[in-house]
Amino acid sequence: MTWNDLTKQLEVRQSGGGQNPVLTGVTCDSRTAGPGSLYVSIQGFKVNGDAFIKSAVDKGASAVLSENPQPACPVAWAQVPSARRALGLASRAVYGIDMAKIRSVGVTGTNGKTTTAHLLQTLLQLVHGNDAVWMFGTIKYYEAGKTAAAHNTTPEAVEIFRDIAAAEKKPAAIVMEVSSHSLALHRVAGLAFDCGLFTNLTQDHLDFHASMEEYYHAKKMLFTEYLKPGGRAVINTDDPYGQRLARELAGNPLVTFGRNEAADVRIVDWQCGWGATTVTLSLKGRREILTSRLAGFFNVYNMTALAAAATALGIGMDTVRRCCEAVETVPGRMDRVPLDAPFSVFVDYAHTPDALVNVLSTVKKIGAGRLICVFGCGGDRDKTKRALMGRAVAENADEAVVTSDNPRSEDPQAIVRDILRGIPLDFPHTAIVDRREAIRKALSMARPGDCVVVAGKGHEDYQEIKGVRHHFDDREEVIKAFSEAKAHAR
Repeated sequence: MTWNDLTKQLEVRQSGGGQNPVLTGVTCDSRTAGPGSLYVSIQGFKVNGDAFIKSAVDKGASAVLSENPQPACPVAWAQVPSARRALGLASRAVYGIDMAKIRSVGVTGTNGKTTTAHLLQTLLQLVHGNDAVWMFGTIKYYEAGKTAAAHNTTPEAVEIFRDIAAAEKKPAAIVMEVSSHSLALHRVAGLAFDCGLFTNLTQDHLDFHASMEEYYHAKKMLFTEYLKPGGRAVINTDDPYGQRLARELAGNPLVTFGRNEAADVRIVDWQCGWGATTVTLSLKGRREILTSRLAGFFNVYNMTALAAAATALGIGMDTVRRCCEAVETVPGRMDRVPLDAPFSVFVDYAHTPDALVNVLSTVKKIGAGRLICVFGCGGDRDKTKRALMGRAVAENADEAVVTSDNPRSEDPQAIVRDILRGIPLDFPHTAIVDRREAIRKALSMARPGDCVVVAGKGHEDYQEIKGVRHHFDDREEVIKAFSEAKAHAR
């Protein structure tokens, strides 16, 4: 694509340079610039990309986009109102990606995104084939049958478009967890979805968003800016913010789900056990029964969200049933640790007050003995939720071990103190900052019939302390602690 053809597709305030180069690639990292590349200067939180324009040009960049005019730039340049938005739009154009040919689903919300995205991935694989479905989410990225560690819940659109262009076999479908950060920062610019799914909205990320109102409006952008013409919004209308979203999107193609009588896909009944979850739905007057080995009441909603999204995409319930039966577990989500023990241990990613309530209340209803919860709260994140998490555990468990999560740059002792403010003094609890020792303590407390939930990190295999990531896997630590305790008992 030529520079002149590209700038006709972007909102350009002014431009210069006089050249009309042919563009073959796009980057926002000056280190990867080269002949034929377009360098997009991003105004970051710590670094201004304009400082690297000269470096990008020296490496051969043929053109530059920036939010500031660059009259001294020796190559073609243009000033745009939003460099991040321009990055995605330019990438789609330069790499020649036609989103109309790719069936795409975006999942947003506070809780349930990962499990719902995995269910949707399996659903679309049953329709299009395993390698034809790409998925981007919190745990892994899946592209053309290959997996890679996820560096963000939602990658930059430029990465996706670049990978599609390079792939020998193009994706027939894409499933993506769409975070509020990625929407607020326009990281998904250029993408377009056939279906946008809203799970719920509860307190999280208030270190980034100024308020719940701002958080909500970031999520809403998926439905107002990123759906294809005729694309459908799938909304949980049992959630208060979901009800509001459905009202504000009235007149657009919607599929609602929930227990409420007005829901298009209505939850009529459910049964939850350690080995299976069954949900009975009412769908256009028909009764549909779905069964999955995923455990927990919150999976009733995840399975219903799947059925609602399938309805929006025109996929039949027979395929939905096969999908539910095929998905056995999602890493770090109510993930039972295999132990030869008279008690049960689960690892779960729950790291918000609402997620803790969901997980603990589910375990409480199923389990016969005491419920012990090991949990902490991440550093450099929303501090206001820490005491709320402490209260959530105190109200839904029998005993707590408060510990570190990913303290990052903060003092872990200070984080623990913040959590303890939400726990009544008469509630059985102990505070052990060392997460490894906290897990050992919880296992030593467990009696026959009890259940231990180790919450907060789920699938993560690291702990970040003072900016350094150390290997740490809750499942591994549980198995090691139990094995050592068993050996010592002999």
